[in-house]
Amino acid sequence: MNYLMIVFSDDNVSIERNAEKYTYQFNRTNSIYQEWLNLAKEIKSQSKNIEGGVLHILSPKYYEDTGIIITSDDKPINLPIFFTEIFNKPFISHCAKEIDIIELEKKLNKGQHELTWSIEYAGLTVGKDEYCQESLLTVANGYIGLRGTLPEMTISDDYYPATYIAGLYNQVASEIESHQVINEDFVNAPNGQFISLKIGEGEYLNPNTLITHHLTRHLDLKTGVMSSHWIVETSEGKKIKITTEKFANMANMSHYCILYQFTPLNFSEEITVTTRLEGNTYNYGVARYRSLNPNHYHVITSGGDKQKAYILAQTDQSQIGIGLASTISGNFFSDKDVVCNISDTVVEQTITINAKKNTTYRLEKCVIVSSSTAYPTTWQEVMHWPSVSLQTQLVQTKNAWQQLWENADIVVSGDLMTQKLLRLHTYHLLASASPFSNQQQKLDVSVTARGLHGEAYRGHIFWDEIFILPFYIMHFPETARQLLLYRYHRLNEARIAAKKEGFQGAMFPWQSGHDGTEQTQVLHLNPLTGQWDPDYSCRQRHVSLAIAYNVWLYWRNTLDTQFMQDYGLELLYEITLFWLSLCEWDEQDKRFHISGVMGPDEFHEKYANSEDGGLKDNAYTNLMVTWLFNEMQCLSKNNQFTEKLTALGYKPPLFSQIENIKHHLAINLNQDDIIEQFSGYFELNDLDWEYYREKYGNIYRMDRILRKEDKSADDYKVAKQADTLMLFNNLDKDSIKSLITSLGYPLSENFAENNLHYYLDRTSHGSTLSRIVHAYLAEQIQLHDLSWQLYQDALYSDYNDIQGGTTAEGIHTGVMAATLNTTIMAYAGVDIRKDILNISPSLPKQWQGLSFKLLHQSVLYQITITHTHITVLSNQDCTISINNQQHTLNANNVFSLNVNGENKNG
Repeated sequence: MNYLMIVFSDDNVSIERNAEKYTYQFNRTNSIYQEWLNLAKEIKSQSKNIEGGVLHILSPKYYEDTGIIITSDDKPINLPIFFTEIFNKPFISHCAKEIDIIELEKKLNKGQHELTWSIEYAGLTVGKDEYCQESLLTVANGYIGLRGTLPEMTISDDYYPATYIAGLYNQVASEIESHQVINEDFVNAPNGQFISLKIGEGEYLNPNTLITHHLTRHLDLKTGVMSSHWIVETSEGKKIKITTEKFANMANMSHYCILYQFTPLNFSEEITVTTRLEGNTYNYGVARYRSLNPNHYHVITSGGDKQKAYILAQTDQSQIGIGLASTISGNFFSDKDVVCNISDTVVEQTITINAKKNTTYRLEKCVIVSSSTAYPTTWQEVMHWPSVSLQTQLVQTKNAWQQLWENADIVVSGDLMTQKLLRLHTYHLLASASPFSNQQQKLDVSVTARGLHGEAYRGHIFWDEIFILPFYIMHFPETARQLLLYRYHRLNEARIAAKKEGFQGAMFPWQSGHDGTEQTQVLHLNPLTGQWDPDYSCRQRHVSLAIAYNVWLYWRNTLDTQFMQDYGLELLYEITLFWLSLCEWDEQDKRFHISGVMGPDEFHEKYANSEDGGLKDNAYTNLMVTWLFNEMQCLSKNNQFTEKLTALGYKPPLFSQIENIKHHLAINLNQDDIIEQFSGYFELNDLDWEYYREKYGNIYRMDRILRKEDKSADDYKVAKQADTLMLFNNLDKDSIKSLITSLGYPLSENFAENNLHYYLDRTSHGSTLSRIVHAYLAEQIQLHDLSWQLYQDALYSDYNDIQGGTTAEGIHTGVMAATLNTTIMAYAGVDIRKDILNISPSLPKQWQGLSFKLLHQSVLYQITITHTHITVLSNQDCTISINNQQHTLNANNVFSLNVNGENKNG
């Protein structure tokens, strides 16, 4: 087996590979993190084509128990994980230098399996780094989200234990520098996670006042269980080991559990354990929001009796009821040992015991959460709901997660880190909106831009749904249906909003929360300047086109006629009316125009020196409107829908109006087939990109940088993210070309490639979504290396927090979903937009194979792709297209096609 042996001594590192051996001078006790990183990269550059490695440190007392070293700049490194992620090959630690080859293979295989199904962090960090880890370690079940903190942590700049409940919003007013700002926020709900202990008459354990000898936090993606292993020492020299497990029950959305175990290691003494329900939490998760009013709810009543406790609360403005009830049990106390203290906002239970050295004590805490939006008639009875043991719930949640993974797992061979990150993204999508919670039809919610993981964007729902819904449509269409109903249930608010602005139909809000009213702020604080600037982002009316697209994609993939009859057609009709009323005829150029809107690129909000927000003829918007009008005409010819559409008002006068506009809507192209992002874009100034990169380094938010220099992004050809190129995320190249030529604009064959290069050179990637959209288009036009690099950047965007702190405020559900979709749609080449499933693979050279399941028009497919074969198994007789050649599949028989076109069905 081709593997490395890396041996660390105090002042050097020796590398052994077969008969080769070389040494680096390296002082492991006095090296900072960057030096460790440089060392690992240098070893990698000298070690091609290895299959894995073994790490051996010649100072066992320093290393063997934990696998963790602390750099001289106090950064913890789990060496096996560190080297595994850099090499993209499995590494293990081994105390003895000699190792049996069979044992090695077993350990490497086990290590690889564990790494692709988990994330783990070592050591204790504070601030943004800690907040980031907490986001990625979040356990959630689509209803409850619990950030990945230790039970002892409390709200501070260092740590942020928060509990989120899907749909829990509240509006509050704040006075900021003479401005009254009203924001609707995603509420940090009452907390049931707190558990701590004190030794004798000492203070309760607080991470900041202890010596941490060892800490690991581990999230098992397969089961949704987060565990921690913590060894600490008090100022008196008393050592104690604390281990925990925490999970939100995926099978029963209102339940979560914490297992808390502690072991005195070098003492026997009285220990007091305290657990609380806290009704005094507040919003603190986003630093730039901390000047705003953080208080959103009040406690109505609270109580406790021995092992049970409860709190009932209500949000101040939205008046959403919140219930929290807990039951504790353990192997070191009974009912009579629990002392319950009740204050206005906190219920505290304490147990005091005479703890013995090297004895492990176990506390189980099972918590039930209710809200009046999910349980309108019973939420106040939460303290009387039947409790279920932790062990029973652990079995339930593991079984539920297993079912989800069976349907959603994407298996990549030959690329360990891509496999890990795809599973990480799948986990967080399922944690943010679960088939088990949404299909119970208790939740009238959609997926927020930051999941159930943080408070950035105030937990609102944006157009990110256009990236998120395809994941559910392909794997869990019933859940996609429920998510679409969130929009349908707020259709009346969208109608009211359109009417208020003088438009017909439905104008959906850019930022949506509780009731579907527009929640986009009208003033925006620039953290670089400290100034309040007008915010025009509510003019991103294309959010309604995202909703229409998702309705259409759901219909194309499910043929759910009942949904279309009851909900879908009405949504499409009202959105169509809205866009019809925005189209204005210009007699001079004989074109229809749409003004006063913003495209996906949020850097351009208005024209320079204009007092009014919005732009004219955003190409993405106009072409998606053209697409919508085309699809409405197609739907009107479907006999299943004619009666419903007629009843809604879709009649001949409207037909002719739509027909006229969809052939005369304005866009602009130059001589190189570059589609002008909006009218006037070509006249903007070019930006000196090298100057700004050299001056600022991180230029993701060029809009803020330019404002700091008394300039405006409105004056420059600079984009936050893909705008015109978003068309290629929604539609294939041929469909886009057909749309453009139907408007009377000729195109060359290279138009897609020309547009990619033009706009990529002018994009700062201020949104994590930007790179993945460009990656998808690059793959469509066979720019494989460019696609791969952008795809990898997107895959790592949250895991490596590439934007320097945004993951601390919650994961990015849009980019996580988009990476999963791109894997299937670009690299597996699966197109779910047609009547017949089409597969045209473009497997990256870095992979050996790709395997996944998906549903298309009620047929479940298992698809496996390698560089030599395409294998498909369907549960029904059907016809599919592979590389544009149709093939007949027999139910439950494997169909295999090699790259030369030979097939075998059997």
